[in-house]
Amino acid sequence: MMRWRNWIVAGLLAVTGAGLALVSVGTPAVAQQSVAPALSTPTPTPGPTGRSQNVEVALVSARDAVAPGETFTVAVRQVMADGWHTYWRNSGDSGDATTIDWTLPAGVTAGPIQWPAPMALPFQTLVNYGYEGTVTLPVAVTVPASAAPGTTLTLTAFVSWLECADICIPADATLAIQVPVAAAGRDSAEAPAIAATLAALPVKLDAPGVISDAGEQLVVSLPVAAFAQTRSARFFPHEIEIGALIDYAAPQDLQTGPQGLSLTIPKSPSPPDVLTGPYGGVLVVGEGAQAEAFEVSLSPGPVPAGVQGTRPQPAAGGGGIGLVQAALFAFLGGLILNLMPCVFPILAMKALSLSKAAAGVAAGQAGAARRQGLLYGAGVLVTFIGLGAVLAGLQAAGTAAGWGFQLQSPPVVLVLAALMFLIGLNLLGAFEMGGGLQGMGSSLAGRSGPVGAFFSGVLAVVVASPCTAPFMGAALGFAATSAPLTGLVVFAALGVGFALPFVAATFSPGLLARLPRPGPWMERLKQALAFPMFATAGWLVWVLAAQSGQAGVLAAMVAAVGLGLAVWMAGAFRSPLVRGAGLLAGAGALVLAAVLSASAAAGGRSASAGATETGGLQGAPWSQAAVDAALGEGKTVLVNFTADWCVTCKVNEGAVFTDPAVQAALDGTGAVYLVGDWTSRDRAIAEELRRHGRIGVPLYLVYRPGAAEPEVLPQLLTTGLVLEALR
Repeated sequence: MMRWRNWIVAGLLAVTGAGLALVSVGTPAVAQQSVAPALSTPTPTPGPTGRSQNVEVALVSARDAVAPGETFTVAVRQVMADGWHTYWRNSGDSGDATTIDWTLPAGVTAGPIQWPAPMALPFQTLVNYGYEGTVTLPVAVTVPASAAPGTTLTLTAFVSWLECADICIPADATLAIQVPVAAAGRDSAEAPAIAATLAALPVKLDAPGVISDAGEQLVVSLPVAAFAQTRSARFFPHEIEIGALIDYAAPQDLQTGPQGLSLTIPKSPSPPDVLTGPYGGVLVVGEGAQAEAFEVSLSPGPVPAGVQGTRPQPAAGGGGIGLVQAALFAFLGGLILNLMPCVFPILAMKALSLSKAAAGVAAGQAGAARRQGLLYGAGVLVTFIGLGAVLAGLQAAGTAAGWGFQLQSPPVVLVLAALMFLIGLNLLGAFEMGGGLQGMGSSLAGRSGPVGAFFSGVLAVVVASPCTAPFMGAALGFAATSAPLTGLVVFAALGVGFALPFVAATFSPGLLARLPRPGPWMERLKQALAFPMFATAGWLVWVLAAQSGQAGVLAAMVAAVGLGLAVWMAGAFRSPLVRGAGLLAGAGALVLAAVLSASAAAGGRSASAGATETGGLQGAPWSQAAVDAALGEGKTVLVNFTADWCVTCKVNEGAVFTDPAVQAALDGTGAVYLVGDWTSRDRAIAEELRRHGRIGVPLYLVYRPGAAEPEVLPQLLTTGLVLEALR
C-alpha cells in the first residue's frame, strides 16, 4: 500500500512540475526549492552516466575488453545526495526496489542484481531497507562463445528507482556502455572498485537456519558456533512474503549461546497462520567497518539448543572499558553511593553502631568492633554479588532487567515498604522480637549483634538499590554485556567500595575515639530515625501506586493494618498461641497485599499513556520513532530515562528540571523533551539503556540533528550542564 502511494504522489508532483522544468538524464540537477519534483526521462542518445534531481547514476564495467564466452561484471552505481536514499530488493515498510531492464546484443545474457547488504532506514514509525551515500549494484553479464573478436557489444540498461527523503520521487535513466570483444580480456579502471563490492556481498551460509513461531514473536536462529561471540546482529528478510511476517520497525532481540545466535522479532500485525518456508534473507553481524553479511535460508522448526542465552551489546555501548577499569569505576561508584540520599537512614543507624563500637574499644573490646565491621561488609558483598547473579539469570532468561529491577515488581515494592514500616515501629520501641528474628528484625535497626551486623549490610544494599552514583553506570553496563563471572567481579568491586567506609572506621581506634559515647541521646536518635524509615515506606507506597494504581494503595493499607495487628498482639499478650495467631495474621495480610498489588499491576500507569511531568517539565513519552521524527524536523532532543523509584532521578529532577532556565532553554532552542519512564518494566527502554552501555536509570541523552550518536550527560546533573548541552 505504501509503495503504490509513493508512486501516486510522485506522479501528481510530476504532472504539476512538468510545466516548470524537465529533468533529463545528463543535465544538471535543478534546485529542489525552485521547482516541483519531476520524473527523469531517458535521453535520446543513452550514455554511461545520468542524473535525476538527487541521484547520479552510472553504468560501469569491470572489463575494458572481453573474450568470447567470458562472464564479467557490469554494475549500476548510484551516488545519492545527502539525506536521500534508494531501496534494497525488499524495501521494508515502504519504498520500491531499483530495477534494471536490459537491451543486449544477440546471445549476451545478464543475471539478476547481486544486492549488497542493506541498512535499516527509520522514518517516523516505519523502517525501510536501502542505501545511503553510494551503492554499487553488480550484475553478471555473459558473452557468447560465438562473439567475434574485433566487434563491439553495446549494453543498454533502463534503470528505474525511487529516491526518498521526506518525500519520494520516482526516477529513471537509460544508460549504455560499449565493450569491445578481443582475443583476451583486460580489466578496466573500475575493476578494483567492483571487485571490492563483490567481496563485500553477503556470503552464502551453508549452515541451515531455523525460523520458529513463538506466539506474538518469531525467533530466527543460526546454529553456527562462530556467531557465539556476536555483539550486534540484524536480519533483513529477502522477499515481501517473509516481510509480512515481521514488524520491520520493532527491535530485534539478540541472544547468543555456545552454538550460535538467535533473534527474537515481533510479528507483523497480520501474519500468516502457518509458517511454510523456506525463507531467505541477509544477516548482518557487527557494525560499521567490522560488519559482515551472510545470505541465509530459514526453515520452520523449533529453536535449536544452545543458540539462546546472554544478550550481548555493541562494544561501543559499554564505553570501551575493560575489566580493570570497570572494577575501578564500580569501586569508586560504591564509595560515592554512601553519599546518596536513599542510604541515609541505614548509615544513620550504623553511626549508632559505631558509637557503641567506640565504647567497646574503650572497654578493651576492639576485636568485637572489627568483627562487626567485617560482618557488615560481608553482608554488603554477599548481597551485591547475589543481585548480580540474579540480574544475570533474569537477562539470560529473556527478562528485560536492569539495576533496580526488583523495584519494578509491585509485590517486591510492597514487601520492602512493609519492612521499612516494621523497622520504624521497632525503632520507636513498639515491639522487641526474640531469638533469630531479633537479629533479622530489631538488629537490622542498628543493634550490634553479629547477625544484626550482617543483615544491616544486606538491608543497606536493598535500600541503596534505587540510587545510582557516578561511575556506576559505565561499570554496570560493562557487567551486563560481559560473561556472568566477569560481571560478578564488577558487582563485587561495587560492594567493596560501598562497605569500605564503615569497615575502615571499625578498624580505626583513633576515629572511634572521637565519636560521642553512648548515652540517653542514643535512644532519642534511635527513635528519631524511625521517621526516615516511615518516609521511605511512604515513598515506596507512592511507587506502588504508580505501578498498580489505587489497588496498590489498598494493598499497602491491608499490609499495614495486618502488620500493625501482629505487632500489637505480639506485644500485648503473653500467650504463645495469641502471639502466633498475630504473626499468622500479619503474614497473611502481607501475602494478600502482595497478591492484590501483583494482580493490579496490569491496570497501573502505562509509561506511554501520555505526557509525563518530571520536576517542572512536561515531556512526551519516549520512543525511537519520536526521536527520529524530531531529528527529521531539525530539532534537538533531550531524553530523560527515569523511574519513580530512582532516588537519584528524583533528586536531579527536583534540582534541575524545576529551574525555569531549563524550560526557557527548551523553548528558546525549539528542543523536544521526551521521558522514558521505567517505573514498570518496559523492554524497549531496557534495550535502549543497554544500547548506551547502561542497565539502570538515570540516563540523559541529547540528540542533535546530523550527529551520529547522542551526547550522554552525567548521572548527577546541574542546570549548567543541561543548558550547555541544549546550546
